[in-house]
Amino acid sequence: MKLKIAMATALLAASVQAHAVLIIDNSTTGRYNAGLGDLADMDGAGGFLLGANVSEGDPTIELAGDPGFAFTTEFGADWLAGDYTGGTWSAPGTGIPSTWAVNTETAIVYDFFLDSLSDLTIDVGVDNGIVLWLDGAFLFGATRSGGANLNEYDINLSGISAGDHSLQILRADHGGSTGFAIEVNSEAVQVPEPATLGLIGLGLVGIAATRRRKQAV
Repeated sequence: MKLKIAMATALLAASVQAHAVLIIDNSTTGRYNAGLGDLADMDGAGGFLLGANVSEGDPTIELAGDPGFAFTTEFGADWLAGDYTGGTWSAPGTGIPSTWAVNTETAIVYDFFLDSLSDLTIDVGVDNGIVLWLDGAFLFGATRSGGANLNEYDINLSGISAGDHSLQILRADHGGSTGFAIEVNSEAVQVPEPATLGLIGLGLVGIAATRRRKQAV
């Protein structure tokens, strides 16, 4: 009986085993917008987007929710919904620089495809601030002093559906220097295949039958 339990457990473990796949890093191309300028006025004094030349200090801020930015015309009609009409965007397939003009903001869109239900791990670092959305839904936003350490921020997302997706990023700077590093990994959420489930079921039936025979003796 112990052998049958072990076999069933091993089959189940093998059937759900998965591995992470790198889908975005600093070499990944996308849409890039370097025509935004200084957006400190977009959310006003004391907002997340700080004034130039460290005029509002260099605080640590983590957004508690969607900042609700009133995006300027340079973002286009509705960039978070994939409408770049009228914006200052590059064409798809553009290389994304890891640095940009000090005291300005830039935006990035990485389009990617998942062939199955997946978990995502986003590791990102920036000097100074960053806001992320997935398919237009707010994920995370923060700013603090220091350089662009890849593991500065880690965002873990579970159960992202198969199909086309867009990771949208706003990079912010308020003086000093700029920097950006990113890695996004996907890991398929796997379930036992029907054949494997059948084998496991047969093993468990055998265990139950063995138990019944022993009880009958």
